[in-house]
Amino acid sequence: MKRLLPWVCFVLSLSLLMASWVGRVGGTAIAQSTPGFIHVDEIRPGMKGYGLSVFRGTEPERFDVEVIDVLRNFRPNQDLILIRTPHPLLDRARGVAGMSGSPIYLDGRLAGAYAYGWSYGTDPVVGVTPIANMLAELKRPVHLDMFPGAKALPGRPRADSSGQRPANGRFAGLPPFRGQHEVDALSTIRALHKQKAAALAPLGLHQATTPIMLGGLHDSVAHMLAKELEPLGFVATQSSVGGHSNDGPQGFEAGGAIAVELARGDISMTGVGTVTYVDKTGRVLAFGHPMMNSGASGLPTATARVLHVLVSELRSFKIAESARPLGALVQDRQPAIVVDPHIQAARIPVRVKINGATGAPKTEWHVEVASHRILSPSIVYGVIANAVKSTASDVTDVIFHARSKIGIEGHGVITLEEHGFSPMGAASPAVFSQLRMFGLMEAAFANPFESSRVTSIDLEIDLEQGREVYQVSDASVAYDEVDPGEEVTIYVRLRQVDQPDTIRAVKVRIPIAAAGRTVRVTVAAGNRVAIEQPLPGSLDDLIEQTQRRYPATSLVVSLQMPTRGLRFEGHVVDALPASALNSLQLVSSTEDSRPFATQSRTEVKLRQVVVGGTTLALRVRAAARDQLLGE
Repeated sequence: MKRLLPWVCFVLSLSLLMASWVGRVGGTAIAQSTPGFIHVDEIRPGMKGYGLSVFRGTEPERFDVEVIDVLRNFRPNQDLILIRTPHPLLDRARGVAGMSGSPIYLDGRLAGAYAYGWSYGTDPVVGVTPIANMLAELKRPVHLDMFPGAKALPGRPRADSSGQRPANGRFAGLPPFRGQHEVDALSTIRALHKQKAAALAPLGLHQATTPIMLGGLHDSVAHMLAKELEPLGFVATQSSVGGHSNDGPQGFEAGGAIAVELARGDISMTGVGTVTYVDKTGRVLAFGHPMMNSGASGLPTATARVLHVLVSELRSFKIAESARPLGALVQDRQPAIVVDPHIQAARIPVRVKINGATGAPKTEWHVEVASHRILSPSIVYGVIANAVKSTASDVTDVIFHARSKIGIEGHGVITLEEHGFSPMGAASPAVFSQLRMFGLMEAAFANPFESSRVTSIDLEIDLEQGREVYQVSDASVAYDEVDPGEEVTIYVRLRQVDQPDTIRAVKVRIPIAAAGRTVRVTVAAGNRVAIEQPLPGSLDDLIEQTQRRYPATSLVVSLQMPTRGLRFEGHVVDALPASALNSLQLVSSTEDSRPFATQSRTEVKLRQVVVGGTTLALRVRAAARDQLLGE
């Protein structure tokens, strides 16, 4: 046994040495001897090589590169290779948006991906993400159930051997669901803005931006979408609606152009980058930096065709279009994006029909939108805004009636009807951003109860030019003070253009508990009144709450009660004495159990849209007048 001990120690030492030689812990580095790849430890200043990228068409072209040096620990666990790119085009264009992911070869081996640049650099100097960091992203497990609605294409290899889905995989990097009252068309993308703003880029150095081609959009809508997408790392430019022609590349190749399709059809939104590496299963590494760093994404991808490289003093970029749909973006991570060509990503068919725009050359739009919790609502809003702006851009008074049908997986088609009025025309930006359909979209994608998604959207909008609406101009009572328990008449004055004012008498009962206090009465259009909802216990509850709203064609008189209420799962307790309120708060730990002011509401249904609102205060006597006289 003593004779064997030295040999055992020798074998263990040799094993440890081999493990160190083969690779570094965590997959952040590859061995110097790995065929086809070069490790940063082998890279020296002055080394020369080449890169591959498409400058026009679909065929990758070579461009020369020369190593300046290696920045160690540029990011946590990640180095950065600095290179020059002497080339007639790149000498003028310097860093080019859309070249992100262009493979860089040194000593005939793949070193990494063209990925970083300087905002105001005058030299063609860029940063290269080492291939070791990118290859590590291929080890992340990918399961179809991480991407609701995605399908496996024939020939898809098994994703991994674990058989276990990563916890919360489909919500990686995304803000939590916030509830119906806080949602509009741009809520989710602006929540991501705040998250991105907290992660500032290194001073001067930034990841190469991802150009996004916008086709078929009205100028104002394109500017709106560009503004929302820029904080996420996109530089938007108006282009054509991509083709999907049969002559496009049938597969991905190193140096070839790759597209991420956010929308296609009557309008298009396409992000463009470059393929770095294709492994033996066909999976693709690209960009050399994140697109949005949103984790498991499931966005549709395609091969792409480059039309031109636009040289600019501010920011040069590729003008490109989708060529052939292929695969899905399955991982959006710091060192790279990963695309699986064997997965067909889910898309949301969207139809928008505008009625009442006589003589408009086009009144119906069909677009397929990427199924994505963060991006889908804002893109759908862009489709709606574009349809309205292109059809009815008149800056005039307009009344609208919107009928939306939203398909939700496992819950059928939900129908919503809404009315509204805009004095600045239907194309005013805020008119349709608060349609209840966006609350439904958020509930489908982000509810904490089940995995679901939006499967279809169909919206018809009836437009009518005119001001035949009721404007709430005033509310009053017959006397200054009221009795506790008394039924009081609120006189609401409604104003119409070119018509005499209308007085509506609405009776409300003053609660006895309000004796000696001042209570507030609010008069408003129904769609401006938020109803207290119980805590939802399922997606069905969220859907029902979206439908439980007052319409804009109702006048609602709300009387603030002297009691407080609490929300619980399945019900609302809206009139609690102080002792019970305190006891229930002690046993309820949810943020939504905070007390709210109880409201007593009276709805008056009208035929026309109501706009505006007003308030008044009522002083309640300490005791009824007949009691005071009796004393």
